[in-house]
Amino acid sequence: MARGSNSNGVRRYNERLVLSTIRRLDGASKAELARITGLSPQAVVRIVEDLEADGLLVVAGRRTGGMGQPSTIYKINGENGYTIGVEIGRNRLTCVLLNFDGVVLATRSQAMAFPDRSVVIDEVAEFARSQLAALKPEQRDAFLGVGIAMPWFIGAWREEIGVSAAQAREWSGDDVEHAFRSALSCPVFFENDGNAAALAELLCGVGLGVENYLYFHIGAFVGGGLVIGGQIHQGRHGNAAALASMPVPGENGQDFLLHRASLYSLEAALGSGNDEVARETWLATCSEALAFVVLSTNSLLDLDAIILSGALDAGMLEALAKRVRANIAATAPIDFFKPQLLIGALGEAAPAVGAGLLPLYASYSPNLGSLLKGDGN
Repeated sequence: MARGSNSNGVRRYNERLVLSTIRRLDGASKAELARITGLSPQAVVRIVEDLEADGLLVVAGRRTGGMGQPSTIYKINGENGYTIGVEIGRNRLTCVLLNFDGVVLATRSQAMAFPDRSVVIDEVAEFARSQLAALKPEQRDAFLGVGIAMPWFIGAWREEIGVSAAQAREWSGDDVEHAFRSALSCPVFFENDGNAAALAELLCGVGLGVENYLYFHIGAFVGGGLVIGGQIHQGRHGNAAALASMPVPGENGQDFLLHRASLYSLEAALGSGNDEVARETWLATCSEALAFVVLSTNSLLDLDAIILSGALDAGMLEALAKRVRANIAATAPIDFFKPQLLIGALGEAAPAVGAGLLPLYASYSPNLGSLLKGDGN
């Protein structure tokens, strides 16, 4: 099948490129956009004017400097669209309402022993109804859909969290997505929770301006996401950077990162003795395992940064980051380029925020596939 460039695809790609660049820079001038995107100044002027006319961009002010005229700064128009993001975790359900600029307008989070599918669907549908009812009619018309982030294998590793086979089966099979789409009656987007959290940091957090990074999310189970060239790298099955099943050294040979860097093991140890000792033991075990994964991954990918985030409080997360840095410094080979280790900005909310960004990402993020067309069979 012959493939070639499609002029409409090129135009759409360039519009998405400009939008995503402005989003990641939190505002930019036409000159900055031309320099960063590589598009001609004439093309940028035309694209920005069209996007402004469509209500996707607004003038956010002027920037002075240099010898020329002040530059007009354009930003994303947050009122142009709204989405709902949902994280279905193994022990928590979180729903958020976002505007087009990724700002969280409302949040609802509730703990649960393990998600019951019908209960989750009802909770998400009720959140959507109540939040959309509170919007103005023109804002409801700009609703883009619901994004859902969840572990692809939410029922796996049953023994670690005490889940029955029947509970696990409820989240397997092709009918899961159909059940949500039937109940919500709107566009619904699904993504691995680690990828969604990495996307949130990419577009709204410390990943702004970072092109290549590995993201760790320390939750009930450890998860992650991989960003390459400013894009989420999903892999063939959408399961790239599935860090829970990453092999790491254990006490008796090989283990998996899940067993050494997840909060379920810390929570099981708390309350049965000296909690301070339990925390210190977990920090030591977790930091050693994370450092091993960083060394292995970065030796292959040569990343700009590692982002560490999750459900830990700020003090515990900083203590973990300090230990990871120390372990890397102590064990890295002499030819190892150490990536910067950053603390995530969105914390426990990252997967839900990333889920809410999915409808925006699907519609307005650059996609090289849009540049190609087929001529049929």
